[in-house]
Amino acid sequence: MSPAKPRPIGIDIAEAAIFKLNPAMAPADQEHGWTLTQAEQQIDHLTGTKAELLQAIAYLACQVHGYKKASNLDATLAIAQVETIVKNYRERK
Repeated sequence: MSPAKPRPIGIDIAEAAIFKLNPAMAPADQEHGWTLTQAEQQIDHLTGTKAELLQAIAYLACQVHGYKKASNLDATLAIAQVETIVKNYRERK
């Protein structure tokens, strides 16, 4: 068995940014979480090569699109379930 490939530094950078920008840690008086300026200040200590930072950006972009797809699938399933319930209710009337 070959040794595991080392984890890319860019993913560590991305996960550190996710941790630091937890919406629950944003100022309480800000309904929508961090401002862009505040977010930049929270992660300005993170460093990496250009390649590592590009990895971090790519990872975060993929995460966003994955979450959007999962959310859309959840919404589609919920709508289908409601439609089934309404159909069954009408058939019983």
